[in-house]
Amino acid sequence: MSDQIGPRGQDTDYLARREAQERTAAEQSADPSARHAHQMLAEQYARRLCAPPARAG
Repeated sequence: MSDQIGPRGQDTDYLARREAQERTAAEQSADPSARHAHQMLAEQYARRLCAPPARAG
């Protein structure tokens, strides 16, 4: 799975919102596979929040 999710650059509001949405979806999912997928997406968004901003160019 690629880490290339969300917008280019460092839109922290978007990334934080998407992380929270994926964590909520994981908590509400009854299917273990879906829950895992949502958890993985949430972790990717969290990593993007902690990563340095992408350099233009």
